[in-house]
Amino acid sequence: HWVLSCAFSFDDKLFVTSCEDKSVRIWNTQSGQLKCTLAGHSNNVRSSFFSVDGSRVISASNDRTARIWDANTGEMLSEFLFNNGANSCDFTPHP
Repeated sequence: HWVLSCAFSFDDKLFVTSCEDKSVRIWNTQSGQLKCTLAGHSNNVRSSFFSVDGSRVISASNDRTARIWDANTGEMLSEFLFNNGANSCDFTPHP
């Protein structure tokens, strides 16, 4: 399956991939090992990013949702439903 986007954590220790197979995957940059798979979207995932502190991941999907995940446990914390597919997402750092 195709990777549609990827992003590094701010400390460069992890990166996250958004995939055509409806998944988000978190990878260790040092070992190349898969840390966890975030499953729950029902269509391809277009975009995903880490929060500044690396504790959360946000993902946007063609299933019309954006979701916030715990980057350590893979648990979905929040889901936001839109009228159309969500193509992009990001976290805004707090000052």
